[in-house]
Amino acid sequence: MSWLISWVFGLGSLVLLAILIGHFIVALVLIIPTWRICTRAGFSGALSLLHLVPVIGIFIIMAVLAFSPWPNGEANGEASPGPH
Repeated sequence: MSWLISWVFGLGSLVLLAILIGHFIVALVLIIPTWRICTRAGFSGALSLLHLVPVIGIFIIMAVLAFSPWPNGEANGEASPGPH
């Protein structure tokens, strides 16, 4: 019976490892575009490294980009800034 318990715990560890590897891959994919968005908005690109923080990292980045004033100013919604 103890072999069954150790097998279940081993399987749980393997699932946890797979989830962590999946999170790391998704975070690496999101870091590059978020880095560009942050630098264009005037923030440090290193802010995008918060994607590596599980669960709350992406929410911190979204909150900073959504609720803080951008140092480079916000887009005014025009397609091109030329004369009218």
